[in-house]
Amino acid sequence: MHQDKINRHFGENQRLAWLVWGGAAFFYFYELFVRVAPGTMLQEMQSHYDVSSTLLGMASGVYYYIYAPMQIFAGILLDRFGGRRIMIPASVIVVLGCLCVLIPWHSIWLLAIGRFLMGLGSAFGFIGVMYLATVWFHKERLSLISGLTTALGFLGAILALKWIPALINTFSWKTCWFGASIFGIISVIILHICIPHTPIWEKKRQEAHFEEFATDHAFSGFFSVIRNKQTWLLGLIGGILYMPTTVFGDLWGKEYIEAVYRVSNEEAGFVVSMIYWGWLIGAPFWGFFSDKTGLKHSLLFFSTLTASVLLFALIFCAPMALGSLKICLGLIGFVSAPQVICFVLGVEENAENAKASAMATVNMIVTLVGGVLQPIVGFILDWHCEHSVTAALHHYEANDFKWALSVMPLCMLLGFFLVLRMRQGYREVHP
Repeated sequence: MHQDKINRHFGENQRLAWLVWGGAAFFYFYELFVRVAPGTMLQEMQSHYDVSSTLLGMASGVYYYIYAPMQIFAGILLDRFGGRRIMIPASVIVVLGCLCVLIPWHSIWLLAIGRFLMGLGSAFGFIGVMYLATVWFHKERLSLISGLTTALGFLGAILALKWIPALINTFSWKTCWFGASIFGIISVIILHICIPHTPIWEKKRQEAHFEEFATDHAFSGFFSVIRNKQTWLLGLIGGILYMPTTVFGDLWGKEYIEAVYRVSNEEAGFVVSMIYWGWLIGAPFWGFFSDKTGLKHSLLFFSTLTASVLLFALIFCAPMALGSLKICLGLIGFVSAPQVICFVLGVEENAENAKASAMATVNMIVTLVGGVLQPIVGFILDWHCEHSVTAALHHYEANDFKWALSVMPLCMLLGFFLVLRMRQGYREVHP
């Protein structure tokens, strides 16, 4: 009887459900826009703060250092307090992070604090959208909602790569952060308008959830997940497959292309965006393919091996024709997209009552991999270049970037061997 009431509510509130999703997904779109923004203005920020690439990479990577552990708490807080009471404050925190960068001091700590706040608020982006989807949509639509949300998020990254370089040439890099702050305020208003208070059927589910944990520790499922070696292997594999996006797409790629191919700021941003276009096409395609064939493990073999070959070509066959470069980057994004399978395998490899904790833990490890590798690339740049500690980014030559970014294909090969190390007894499950 209770389920019939829920189904009736779903049927009667489809317009409202799409409105709720649209408001929350806009916040995720904004979060991805802010996430990749530093990678479009590295020269300007490094000159302003007068720091090495290592320090700049670490300051930018603070976003990931807080984003990753907050994944564990985001689901718990959303379950406890609902979408409206969590996502609106989260969006305000992201806006405050953007405003920190505008403070007229030349301290790298301001950038680090700003990125900390951006990462803290953004941690509730994707999880918040999917939580609201479980509240307002039938479970049969969750795959569709997940695909649409991912597509909208990567669209935010693509637009950041396209718009910000043009705005920097016309105005300044700080003007872009001011625009991002206004953009964020609009997101706060949209969330306030679109996300209603927790509906009655979700309140009843919350009550049942906390009654279930009355005799058990709320973190018991999480502890069982982190003790599972397969969880860590899947998180590392997923992080390595996502690495071309976090290391190349989000931060160092545009500067590498400018140094090697001598193209304009705007053209470099467009070229880098091909990785995100590859993900836009690849994520739903490989998800559908794996569901139909059950070849999740084999897809990870294919993905890590093929991506390592393409990354070797990207770094060591440069410079190539610009058209070939765009195709190469698009293919790197496309063949990296089976990374989404790691989350499904994480659920399968853990206890039935720890599904959310499994996905959150895998996502945390994925994020940490990107946060660690960003400053490593900056450190290798500084070490190989042998300039002073305050060398500006535009002093780096193509060969400096080639050495630093060689980390990517090597790490992808490591991901291939990690797939080999996965439990020997694993078998493909055919539908």
